[in-house]
Amino acid sequence: MKVIILAAGQGTRLKPLTDHKPKCMVEVNGKSIIKRQLEVMYHCGIKKEDITIIAGYRGDVLQNALGETGIDILINENYENTNMVCSLMCAKNLMKENDDVLISYGDIIYNEDVLNAILHTKDNAAVVVDDEWYSYWSDRCEDPLDDAETLMFDKDDYLTEIGQKTTDIDKVQSQYIGLMRFQNDGLQAMLDIAEQAKTRSEHGVALWHTSRNYQKMYMTDLLQGMIDEGNHLRAIHINRGWFEIDNLDDLKVVEKQLV
Repeated sequence: MKVIILAAGQGTRLKPLTDHKPKCMVEVNGKSIIKRQLEVMYHCGIKKEDITIIAGYRGDVLQNALGETGIDILINENYENTNMVCSLMCAKNLMKENDDVLISYGDIIYNEDVLNAILHTKDNAAVVVDDEWYSYWSDRCEDPLDDAETLMFDKDDYLTEIGQKTTDIDKVQSQYIGLMRFQNDGLQAMLDIAEQAKTRSEHGVALWHTSRNYQKMYMTDLLQGMIDEGNHLRAIHINRGWFEIDNLDDLKVVEKQLV
């Protein structure tokens, strides 16, 4: 298995903590987000040499911190003008036919149960979703629907919609956490949709369910594109066991709850 961690962003909503280091290096109760994530991966059997981190903002700080670990670090040189999908495609040459690729956001913390849930799936494309999201979102903001996005799946647990803003709680059956896996045909489908998105944007053609172009494309836009083009993405259900650190309030929540 190959692991790609997307960690190119600064995390402006975490300033001043990110004035001189990337978001993934913000400390939670004395230990950085990226260190916590890597420790869980190691405990679940993932090897250092199979991990690639896509850095961007203050990539030099991350390289200095992890330089002796053997982890490969690639730099998205255009991180200021691009988003998650472009960062992922910095590692496109590492993703070969029949590979098994785990993709993780660099600003999340999860325990071994969460990681093992997706490591044990046999599906070619799978996305971790949290069924107990509402209680967590209630701790993070006054109205959970202010920040939550649609996530719906069918009777077979295949995603039908993801990543759209909504005021309808019935369209939020669970919540995306930023951890997914692609292998075999699923990996090729993901790469094909990314290439199709790039071509569409170059020709002024709209993407799927979004006004964003390829440069600014979110991972949820890519996943929605896969769905719209007929690909199966399995929902891997969890019940908490993870945190996102997107702003200073998130940091306060996780530091209170994380043992």
